[in-house]
Amino acid sequence: MLEGDVHSEDLGLGPEDLAELSREVDVVIHSAASVVFDAPLDAAVDSNVRGTLGLLTLARSWEKRPLFMHVSTSYVAGTKPGLILEEPPGEGTPNGKKLDPKGEVSRLDAIVREVEEASGEKGLVRRFDEEARRELGMVGEPDEVAERVETLRRAWVRERLVERGNERARELGWQDVYTFTKSLAERRVLEERGDLPLVILRPAIIESSLREPYPGWIQGSRMADPIIMAFARGILREFPGDPKSIVDIVPVDHVVNAVIAAAVRRPEEPEVYQVASGERNPIRYRDFYENVREFFLKNPLRDSGGRPVPVPEWSFPGRKRVEGLLKAELTGLKVAGALVSRMPEGHAKTDLRGRIARADKRARMSYYFSRIYGDYGDMKSTFSARRVYELYKSLPEGDREAFPFDIAEVDWREWLQETHLPAITRKPGRKKRGKGREEKPGEVAAIFDVDGTLVKSNVVSYYAWMKMRDLPPIKRPLFAASILGKVPYYWALDKISRTHFNRAFYKSYKGWKPARARALGKESFAGYTLDRLFPGAVEELREHRRAGHRIVLLSGALDFVLEPFKDLADDVLSAKLEEEDGAFTGELSGAPVAGEARARMLASFARKRGLDLSRSYAYADSISDLPMLEAVGNPVVVNPDGRLEKAARERGWTIKRWRRG
Repeated sequence: MLEGDVHSEDLGLGPEDLAELSREVDVVIHSAASVVFDAPLDAAVDSNVRGTLGLLTLARSWEKRPLFMHVSTSYVAGTKPGLILEEPPGEGTPNGKKLDPKGEVSRLDAIVREVEEASGEKGLVRRFDEEARRELGMVGEPDEVAERVETLRRAWVRERLVERGNERARELGWQDVYTFTKSLAERRVLEERGDLPLVILRPAIIESSLREPYPGWIQGSRMADPIIMAFARGILREFPGDPKSIVDIVPVDHVVNAVIAAAVRRPEEPEVYQVASGERNPIRYRDFYENVREFFLKNPLRDSGGRPVPVPEWSFPGRKRVEGLLKAELTGLKVAGALVSRMPEGHAKTDLRGRIARADKRARMSYYFSRIYGDYGDMKSTFSARRVYELYKSLPEGDREAFPFDIAEVDWREWLQETHLPAITRKPGRKKRGKGREEKPGEVAAIFDVDGTLVKSNVVSYYAWMKMRDLPPIKRPLFAASILGKVPYYWALDKISRTHFNRAFYKSYKGWKPARARALGKESFAGYTLDRLFPGAVEELREHRRAGHRIVLLSGALDFVLEPFKDLADDVLSAKLEEEDGAFTGELSGAPVAGEARARMLASFARKRGLDLSRSYAYADSISDLPMLEAVGNPVVVNPDGRLEKAARERGWTIKRWRRG
């Protein structure tokens, strides 16, 4: 197995690896994408268009002329109504406008540059500076103010790029920047494929497996799951959509099997397959909703007091009415909040303030879901899957049994009630459902991320500090310059995926001796860490200790760096490097402690220790920590990056600003 980066030239691989790929590869399956419906425009173009073209360009240079399979989405059809055939996109957009794919990418790049330039205008910079000083107070150090100003600027840029990307997408007939850039990728691949055989495979909404590797398997939260869980928690009291429209879902193992079947083809002309259910085995929006509601009426989620959460009943009033009611509710809550703020302090005021905050959180989340997913509940199109069914029928009987993907075999009621819904309600941090006797509450924990949360530092800074200790003074300036030169690359990689960043950066430790690394880790605590600890974090740790909570440090940092932190906590969960012949290989032992993997590690640890995550606390600073924060009942974001701050405000979470002493 070779690990590469689709955003790097030649995947970031060396000449020997590239030569081996050129000699050996028969099939290239490209499925990497940014499946985010409100992604910033630059990130969506980089991941969905440029990442695809980079791999295609490389594949064109390989000896075996490999099949290039581009995994797209059925929703590249956008808002076009009617039967959507399995054929390459034409020259037009979903609403009938002409589109030059290459020119459009250049236009989107120009929008990104325009927004970046606008963020540096004096008036905006002054506004960011004033906001930073208000947040940090008069005692804020200049470097802290500058850092906060830059964070605010990036958040502003991100917000504008989300707006501009979705505006352009809707102008041309797509629902959002995701479907827009996926369609651009298809069109650019068709233009640039050269003589490579090409297959475009378009899945609909991918959900949990029917059979393999086991019924209900899925990685991460898919498109429908956040809506289902928000409904089950009583948050979505209404939702836009046409009850007669099709919810086009497919099990993930059907998609994988279709990919395998299509991968053996070498068509002279590009072929398109849609792995979709709407034409051959449709499930309507109302039927989907009724199945979900029936399940949660029988198996309700429970609130923090163990009481069943009431399940809403939808009347499908339409998107304009749903969003209009939510806007009116938010306005009313704002007025109510202002009135309550004038009340004298006391229990009544505290109670009302809490009720308003919870109602505001629910309304904001409902409005967010409506804006992001509303179009998908009102689809006027049906995705044809005739060609993919012909592909299935063309397989030998043994292969059809081993790799089934005939969507007609799926009983949607059975799959929802017995497979999918039980599977997603077992995910990390979700409150247990059930009937009858309540289980005894588990221990409460306070889970802390380390870098950026407890300490003003990061994995790059720790590495640089330790490396400098082992270098003669004359070599230190050159090393520092080399690290600084890589910062933009590391920042971009981390923006795409903390998991990819960790894997890439930890290769820097290849060849290090474990004993020396542990010694440097211990030295770093006194020589580097203590000066960077946030006093507010230390006090928060003490408060939890006084409350009798279990203190857990859960970090993607390496174990020898975190070894000295053990005096602060009951448990330290961290990443580890593999060792071979008395040295680190630069490869992680296990998955990086980031994103969904961190949430799964926490869930596993909680089961072993008997922790009650629904009553526990988690502290973190990065959007990559979102799954971990969502896994607990009391999430707290600390000095958050722009994306996490936005997510926290939408969810009504506590936000803390901790500064160095």
